[in-house]
Amino acid sequence: MKKITLFLALTAFMFNAFAQKYGATPDDSTECIMNLSLYTEYYKQNQWKDAYEPWKAVIQHCPANHTNNYVRGAKILSNLYATASTAEEREKYFNEMLWMNDVRGEAMGDKGNCIARKAQIYQQYKPADKETPYNLYQQAAELAGKDLDQQYCVLYLKSTIEYLAAKKASTEEMAVLFDVYDYASETMDFSLTEQANDLDSLTQLGDTKKIEKAQKTFDNTRSNIVALETLIEPYAKCEDIIPIFEGRFKANPNDVTLLKKITTALSGKNCTESELFFSATENLHKLEPTPKSAFLMGQMLLGKKDFEQAAKYLAEAEETSPEIGIKAKAAYKRAEALMFAKSYSAARESARKAANYDKSLLGKASLLISRMYLATPGANAAYAAYDEAAKAKSLDPAVASEAQKVMNSAHGRFQTKENLFFEGITPGSSIAVGGWIGGSATVRTR
Repeated sequence: MKKITLFLALTAFMFNAFAQKYGATPDDSTECIMNLSLYTEYYKQNQWKDAYEPWKAVIQHCPANHTNNYVRGAKILSNLYATASTAEEREKYFNEMLWMNDVRGEAMGDKGNCIARKAQIYQQYKPADKETPYNLYQQAAELAGKDLDQQYCVLYLKSTIEYLAAKKASTEEMAVLFDVYDYASETMDFSLTEQANDLDSLTQLGDTKKIEKAQKTFDNTRSNIVALETLIEPYAKCEDIIPIFEGRFKANPNDVTLLKKITTALSGKNCTESELFFSATENLHKLEPTPKSAFLMGQMLLGKKDFEQAAKYLAEAEETSPEIGIKAKAAYKRAEALMFAKSYSAARESARKAANYDKSLLGKASLLISRMYLATPGANAAYAAYDEAAKAKSLDPAVASEAQKVMNSAHGRFQTKENLFFEGITPGSSIAVGGWIGGSATVRTR
């Protein structure tokens, strides 16, 4: 009896798997297999009109067959749209692009990104309509959360800017722009942290192909972050952001939701020396203390140059947050606070902890350490500063310019060949640095 039950269970499982891939009924399966073969051959030959009907039959009869059917469908429909002879035909293919993504969301999951694709279709084919794509991206973000594809994060912000411009938004209405920016920025920072750690793990394993693929993904995320910052830049000056929130804060100084928006927007764009940021941060931490509010308190006190208190709040944020991203940012900011307080050894330790949490901070951490070495007297400290800055430059192109400045300054403190000769030191050799820096550095000449 048990064998029969097991056999029936396995049969049911195999049937369900087959049904998902090839259709719910035998007729669906027949149509699916036949049309799948037919449209694929036409597709390979770029015969879009001939591929269209059998492709559509595949989507209708076996929507869960394969993601490729939707990728190819987008190409078929876009080519048919481009060659359509009437407005009615173009409208038909446009609507089928939207329909296809609805079906894909139901059949393949990932509904958030499918809705974002619909928004992108509107942006491409109905550029005059600014409201529909904005609303669709909003829905997509709510469904996808941190899983929204990076390209859609950038396009969501672009769509928001265009929508607000089209409706001639008031100063207060512009606040939504920073909500979207914060969401997109946090989503991509989350991705960057995960990708950096994955890349580090793969590098240790030495799998060249996987490393190349992971590096490409990581570089792509960085490019998308740059694109996001470029979009927000014209609206991100402190004198533009502060008026957006000032009136609302005065009216509701204890509204936690509003306080979160204000502190996130101002901290994200380095407006941390404004009275609005100070007041909103203090209120938020009193009303709802969290690792993030502790981080913001640290950032506020850093702006006020109260470095010791800033370091305490940032340590609290690092220790209590369950999120690696906040731990990394808190540890890095704490390193800055300790550096300004001239607690160099503790600052170096915190910078290295930040880079351990988030490998994408390796370059920034090395740059910070190199600046502390440079602030330490002596030629040996200058050698160490040069080495660390060169390391930063090689790790992160974004800090290369600042790292080069440290290297140039360190170079001015190197000894001459003559001095080294009289001291019996060979250029290019390794020398003990000593002091709080410790370790060794490469001897160079001026």
